[in-house]
Amino acid sequence: MDRFPEAIDATPDPTLVVDGDGVVHAGTPSVEAVFGLDPNDLSGRSIGDVFEDPTELDWGGGGSAPPSGVDDDSTGASGFGSNEPSEREAADSRHDVRALIETTRAGEARSLADGFELAVRRGDGVLVPVRVSVGPFEIDGDPYAVVTAIDVSNERTRRLALQRRTETLESLHEATRELLKTTDRGAAAEAAVSYVDDVLGHPIAAIWLYDEGEEALEPIAWTDTADAVVGDHPTFAAGERSITWDVFESGEPTYVADVGDDPDRYDDDATIRSELVVPLGRYGVLNVGATAPDAFDDSDLAVARIWAATVTMVLVRIERERQLRRREEEVARERDRLEEFASLVSHDLRSPLNVAAGNLEIVSDRLADESIDVGELGAVKRSLDRMDALIEDLLALARQGSGIDETEPVPLADLAAECWETADTESATLAVETDAVVEADRSRLRQALENLFGNAVEHVGETVTVTVGALPDGDGFYVEDDGPGIDPADREEVFEAGVTTDPDGTGFGLKIVAEVADAHGWTVELVDGERGGARFEFRGVDVESGGE
Repeated sequence: MDRFPEAIDATPDPTLVVDGDGVVHAGTPSVEAVFGLDPNDLSGRSIGDVFEDPTELDWGGGGSAPPSGVDDDSTGASGFGSNEPSEREAADSRHDVRALIETTRAGEARSLADGFELAVRRGDGVLVPVRVSVGPFEIDGDPYAVVTAIDVSNERTRRLALQRRTETLESLHEATRELLKTTDRGAAAEAAVSYVDDVLGHPIAAIWLYDEGEEALEPIAWTDTADAVVGDHPTFAAGERSITWDVFESGEPTYVADVGDDPDRYDDDATIRSELVVPLGRYGVLNVGATAPDAFDDSDLAVARIWAATVTMVLVRIERERQLRRREEEVARERDRLEEFASLVSHDLRSPLNVAAGNLEIVSDRLADESIDVGELGAVKRSLDRMDALIEDLLALARQGSGIDETEPVPLADLAAECWETADTESATLAVETDAVVEADRSRLRQALENLFGNAVEHVGETVTVTVGALPDGDGFYVEDDGPGIDPADREEVFEAGVTTDPDGTGFGLKIVAEVADAHGWTVELVDGERGGARFEFRGVDVESGGE
């Protein structure tokens, strides 16, 4: 290096030469270029006059730094090395000017990787974060050190920005969790504005929701700070001049850097000077304000849009749940009316039906005694039988609409055998290929199986074979016949009331099957059987192997 004395002066990072006591002897021109400090003015002063503890910069270190500008003689060289510092103490020392002084006195080397994170106050008074390295050397046996400081302002800015983003995401996550607990619009709006300060760092916020009847945006919820600063929150109506209504109508978020300069402002004497207005879909708007102009940046707008989208999603969920509850209440009322109607019909029709059937039997017996055959009487009997079947199915269908309160483990094979005995299955065959146990309402499931067995006999014939088994994926069970099957074009409507291909059928059998499945929370689907017949698959069933 004796050949290149200019090399030190060419160093772009500020560098000081200090003696073993930490006293500055020289500095490179970059000290003045970067920090605006004259190296000649620093000569003879302690490096404690150049560097400060970064307490004002929030480096993120956990140590408690001492006041800037320490006395050279406050500690001796024995202060380092006499005891091994803890990891916490070692981390804290990186932000301590005393530790830098002791390192130079002890002749220790510190690279930038394990150097000090301190601060330098520039000539204009601005505090600059720096990372400091120490390189010891000797001249004629006297200890010296090269102390280099690198400006890490950009690094600190990035670090703080990352920290802010992390904190914002954490706040968004927590706020979203709390918001999802709400069950009505008012509570959702209250929760949404209460978290704006946590999410955006701005305490003035309010939500307006659209009132369709009034065709206006009504103030629903606001923060305490908004209440103190703004006072009464106005209602924004269609056709009136306001930034808020324009945002709601356009669906586009708007940032007004200075409300006073906007001709569409609602109040000429407003205390709010800058404002973020973001739409909540067709439900309303979220306003975030500040009393100073130009108080928001791009990141604020981005976070506000994310939070507004979250609030909108919750409002959508609340509306759908309300519609679902209303629909469930309507269905329950319809079921009650249907059951009442069915009961009245049954009561009013059964008496005359029984009278007609009884008289028909008397007339038939008298004619038989006289060896008189009247073929038309058979048609009358079939009509009366059909009326009786319609009454029975109508009552059954009305009762199927009610929900199921309790279920029990039902062995599918045993129940299928019981149902088969009650069905008109003289020459038909039942094959049960499962020992599965299903969680079900036994009486309701029994009615579904009886209807399927009867349906198979009626449509396929008395020699039909009906198979009951578990689905291969374990999600439910099936009932299948070996008949010709059902045309795919007709499968969508077979579960509708009144649909039948049998002239004597009521068309309610498969509708009752579908109602039983729906009451259990199952699905039933008509598909092609393995042998070409009709196969009814019940899914979503809680199934256990009978062997377990």
